[in-house]
Amino acid sequence: MSEKIDQAYMITGLDCPACAEKVVHRMEKEAWVEECNIDYGAGKIYLTAEKRPLEEIDKIVSSVEDAFHVAPIPEKPTRRVAWDRSMWIKLARVIFAFVVSAATTFAMMGLGIGHQYLWSVLFPVNLVAWLVAGYDVAWRFIKNVIHLRNIFDEAFLMTIASLGAFLLPLLSHDEMSFFDAVMVVSLYQLGELFDIVASRKSHNAIVDAVNLKSETATRIGANGLETVKPEDLAVGDLVMVKVGESFPSDGVIVAGEGNVDVSSLTGEFVPVYRRKGDEVLSGTTLKSGNLTVQITKPYSSSTLARIMTLVENSGRGKSKAEKFISVFSKYYTPFVVVLAAIVTLIPPLFLGVGNPDNWMTWVRVGLSFLVIACPCAIVLSVPLAYFAGIGLASKNGLIVKGTPYFDKLLGIRTVVSDKTGTLTYGDFQVTTWHLKNMDKCEFMHYLKCAESRSAHPIAKAIVGDAHDALELAAEQEDYEEIAGHGIKTRYKGDEILAGNAKLMNQFGIVPDEVKEEGTVVHLAVNGTYEGYVILNDVIRKESKKMVDGLHELGIKVKLFTGDQKKNAETVAGELGLDEVHAGLLPEEKSDLLKAEIAKRPGSVAFIGDGVNDAPSIALSDVGVAMGGIGSDSSISSADLVIMNDDPSKLVTAIKISKKARFRAISIIVLGLLIKASIMLISALLKESFPMWVAVLADTGLTVLMVLYAYSLLYEKVR
Repeated sequence: MSEKIDQAYMITGLDCPACAEKVVHRMEKEAWVEECNIDYGAGKIYLTAEKRPLEEIDKIVSSVEDAFHVAPIPEKPTRRVAWDRSMWIKLARVIFAFVVSAATTFAMMGLGIGHQYLWSVLFPVNLVAWLVAGYDVAWRFIKNVIHLRNIFDEAFLMTIASLGAFLLPLLSHDEMSFFDAVMVVSLYQLGELFDIVASRKSHNAIVDAVNLKSETATRIGANGLETVKPEDLAVGDLVMVKVGESFPSDGVIVAGEGNVDVSSLTGEFVPVYRRKGDEVLSGTTLKSGNLTVQITKPYSSSTLARIMTLVENSGRGKSKAEKFISVFSKYYTPFVVVLAAIVTLIPPLFLGVGNPDNWMTWVRVGLSFLVIACPCAIVLSVPLAYFAGIGLASKNGLIVKGTPYFDKLLGIRTVVSDKTGTLTYGDFQVTTWHLKNMDKCEFMHYLKCAESRSAHPIAKAIVGDAHDALELAAEQEDYEEIAGHGIKTRYKGDEILAGNAKLMNQFGIVPDEVKEEGTVVHLAVNGTYEGYVILNDVIRKESKKMVDGLHELGIKVKLFTGDQKKNAETVAGELGLDEVHAGLLPEEKSDLLKAEIAKRPGSVAFIGDGVNDAPSIALSDVGVAMGGIGSDSSISSADLVIMNDDPSKLVTAIKISKKARFRAISIIVLGLLIKASIMLISALLKESFPMWVAVLADTGLTVLMVLYAYSLLYEKVR
């Protein structure tokens, strides 16, 4: 037996969620398919199955409906046209049918002529109008019957209800039923058109959030400038980026400076200033300046490529609400059909079997039940709410790998965090100055001179983004790096010593006593002690916001780190963490995490950034990775990726999950209540309740529910 692997393809031709479910059921009948999911909003089909030729998969899919086809996922996500030619044609058919039916019906009824003559004119005219508006709906129902598929879908409901309306005049002299029949299919088609447009607009909003890839790049070659594809760039290539252009891959600025719009990746709309030595990420856009960038990653490993891969797979799997809807739709329609049959058949048995008016009244009520029961409003809107949630997350710099993780985010009871690079910046920064004779500017100038040649992390932290670092290094004489002590050098005739207290003592200089915590670097110039600086790994300003936000949600925050206990406890004290475990090896961190996960109920999230965090991220119920600085392994293991390295975005993700879940549940509850209420009204009003009002009510509900779900995409998250 061949190995079953995850696969993804585009699927076209779907015009309703019920169609997607039919494809899923058909695919899962194949022995070589373990699981099938369709993301209706994104137009993707996901398979866990043996690898088969695309033609074979397409043949199975098209056997459900001739219009359904699969194709490879394009390298670059594409927008969909909100209104295509087929939709304009369908709209024209609906308008034609409505105008012809309404004009003929009301004109003939106004003449006050006999029933028989009315029938002979209105029946054929409205039948033609009905066929123009809804022939495809009826044909879908007929094919389901021919192929012995599950017939209880929207096509069944609309076809039976509208055909029933054509038969009502046989029981009475109500020729308005012909108009009702045309209105049933016309309003249903309008509702379906609205569903498709809303779904496509939602899809386009997601595509706009991630479709950031440059079509071309301007490479600086030996023979001048040349235009190439981002995929053709190699590590070390130099590219020129102008205002308005996106960076084709990750790189480092080697010349120029300017403002970069990073909102596409992080959700932050204030451009950031970048200059020589700064890193830039693919998918971000240069807003001002002119830069020369050296490529540090091939496009396939770039930040944008990783994001696009995550988003491409975000539709795999279903949330609990979506799974409920799949099961719900399977049993709901047959239940309503049975209910409509009971309402149609039982009352006349008690009210008078031989009275045609009784049959006419209750047949109308039963047909109204079928129309009102159409589950489109709920079946479409619930997945759309989660799809919009993924889009809202993307706009806030969050990549959620799939809707099931919304449920897991809501169930978090404990967040376990790494320290270095997650709660702290992971880089040394000068936090304290103790100066003797010099001002800060002069002191730091001499200190940078001494450290400009060193590759030590402390030296890099001191030199920072100094533009003249190369010049400072070039003008030095007698440079000597003394292992375990510091640096001795000469710059423009001045002898500089920079290092620890041992270095000062070695050259007969008495340094100040230091009581503060951190890494200390003393400075002496020409034998005179000038003071010292203290470097620390600084806590991210957003870390406190994350901890406070999680505590407000009733979630505990614990620290598992390989750093020293003293440093870990300092961070924990400043942030108000609930528990600290320090000095951990990666396997010890995993063991502690397993013990934490075992304390059910509730899920455990782990947030980290490094390679050593990847096992814990994969092990946790919800793995969270820093997308900007995170390693490839930690990002690939994560369920949620924070693109701007702001840990407080985890709170944002949980809030978005709550909003998506609330919308989904609201849609289910309100949808069922409204449908039940309209059914009750139709039963109470009986013959005075026009069937087209039932369709209008159902279509209106669909519009409202879809708008309600879709609006999540534009909500502000505080």
